[in-house]
Amino acid sequence: MIEKNALILIVDDVTRNLQVLGSFLREAHYDVSAAVSGKQAIEIAADVNPDLILLDIMMPEMDGFETCRRLKSDERTRDIPVVFLTAKTAEEDIVHGFELGAVDYITKPFQRQELLERVRVHVDLRRSRLELARTVRDKDKLFSIIAHDLRGPLGSFMSISDYLTENLDELDLKEIKPLFREMRQTSKSVYALLENLLEWSRIQLGTVAFHPSEFKLASVAINVEAIVRAQVIHKELTLENLIQDDILVMADPQMISTVLRNLVSNAIKYTPRGGRIYLEAQREERSSLVTVYVRDTGVGMSEQMQSALSEGAQVNSMPGTEKEKGTGLGMMLCREMIARHGQQLKVESAIGEGSTFSFTLELAGP
Repeated sequence: MIEKNALILIVDDVTRNLQVLGSFLREAHYDVSAAVSGKQAIEIAADVNPDLILLDIMMPEMDGFETCRRLKSDERTRDIPVVFLTAKTAEEDIVHGFELGAVDYITKPFQRQELLERVRVHVDLRRSRLELARTVRDKDKLFSIIAHDLRGPLGSFMSISDYLTENLDELDLKEIKPLFREMRQTSKSVYALLENLLEWSRIQLGTVAFHPSEFKLASVAINVEAIVRAQVIHKELTLENLIQDDILVMADPQMISTVLRNLVSNAIKYTPRGGRIYLEAQREERSSLVTVYVRDTGVGMSEQMQSALSEGAQVNSMPGTEKEKGTGLGMMLCREMIARHGQQLKVESAIGEGSTFSFTLELAGP
């Protein structure tokens, strides 16, 4: 995954200070945003969510202490680390700043190298905390899947098999057939879940090799069609592969196959009988990229859920149009694999009008 430059918000009412700090930080490859007052800083921080705030104390109207207090009382900005930039070195001022939630002090006039080193440390700490929080969420999700989503279908499978074992001599073929169909469907669902679970676990452990190579995107899509054909037929859907045969991409074919399989399975789950699903690809003008789309005419999703999916937040999977169960693990896996290609999984949707998932890949060749 290509990591974005850290964004630093500088807050100072002296323009010259903003210029000097901004120059230092940009030279060190940070993105910079600036505010000339505490009020403006609070608004910008809530809007852009910087990785770090460098906050002057001595400002008119609202000083740095009050600005910090308000930042820490707002749920949107409370976790952003604040470093005070100040000429105030009295012990009571320093203690007061820490009590308000600041993580560090840099005294004026500051040394360029000291400033950059402290910024680096606090940016790294914030990103480590965010990564740790994500890992904990993912671990909780994993335990939830093992405890509930695997135990449930396996328990059902065992109940049916016990019932058949105890009553086989008394049942006729018409009674046995639907039980076997249910067992077959349950076993397929559990197998697909285990595949995703094992693949996702390997990614978290860093044992999944990334092997990009040149291949025809249409060929992978055709293989995915074959894998999901039974689901499509069972639900009386139409799946159209509109990807041109001449599109060559440079990517990991196994990962892209897994992504397409999960996205199409997701579309099947949320598309009612008689609906349509489309696999498409469009070359981007004046670039070496192609965007891949999985569209459906399904139930769609709310803006809140779209935002959560786009931001990588944990989303509780809703039942499908025929009460199909899900865990959200497939979507997590898609995001991880697209991120390995340096890209992002995107979603556009409207309630009752269907959904479109998309991601971008590099075209192969000159």
